[in-house]
Amino acid sequence: MIYEEDDYLRGLVAYIDLPREEWLMQYFELYKSTLVWPPGLPPIKRPCMVEGTLKLRFHNTFQAALNDYDHETDNHNQTLTLRWLWSDHPAIGKS
Repeated sequence: MIYEEDDYLRGLVAYIDLPREEWLMQYFELYKSTLVWPPGLPPIKRPCMVEGTLKLRFHNTFQAALNDYDHETDNHNQTLTLRWLWSDHPAIGKS
């Protein structure tokens, strides 16, 4: 799928409104559009992103948010799994 700058803007606006875990999962496909991700290999940022664009800002925002969570990417299926920290699990509540 080809994304427009407006898609990245919507993603950045949603970053403010959605719980972080929900935002990461909901916008993972959009994030993947900012990557070069050959099957079976780890993803890398697209080298052709232009400074100051919403696409690059979205990529950097997503990457920073993702780094705050224990997560796993499946390089074969190109999927994301967030792992709960037990103290943050909704069934247990925050300590």
